[in-house]
Amino acid sequence: MSGSYKFVIYFLLCFVGLNIAYHFLFIKQGNELDFFTNFIAKITANLYGLPTQLNPLKPGIQIIYKGTPLVNIMEGCNGLVVWFTLLSFVVAFGGKAKQFLGYVPLSFVLLQVGNILRILALVHIKINNPNSFSFFHSYAFPAILYAFAFGLMLIWIKLQARNTDEKAS
Repeated sequence: MSGSYKFVIYFLLCFVGLNIAYHFLFIKQGNELDFFTNFIAKITANLYGLPTQLNPLKPGIQIIYKGTPLVNIMEGCNGLVVWFTLLSFVVAFGGKAKQFLGYVPLSFVLLQVGNILRILALVHIKINNPNSFSFFHSYAFPAILYAFAFGLMLIWIKLQARNTDEKAS
């Protein structure tokens, strides 16, 4: 089997496996959120100094501004799918185990910091320029977060290329 097919198969198996495991292990029924999404929502609200409440109508944590729900943070807002994409790429691309064990947690932290900054910016936009919220929520910030993940993929490729160059010398 060629390297390209092997990469695609490993990537898809890892990505689908991570999403299935996440769904069965963490996604709750009803209005209850998984602990990780809840954690991200609480951190974001605390950094902005705003209270939160469970959304009574659908799963999510609402950030409250001046007594009114401002944004609803739900499962899709936790950044895990972006990290699953990156992790699947790193696994499929391969590399040294020692670098993998360092890079995976570092990439997770970096993507979560970026994700929290994204949510903070969305809260700020919703307060100060609510007409722009939909564009930034649906297009601009997801593109930026995925571009950041793509940059982390390129860093992984360069690390592995450097390892190959060192072996050749």
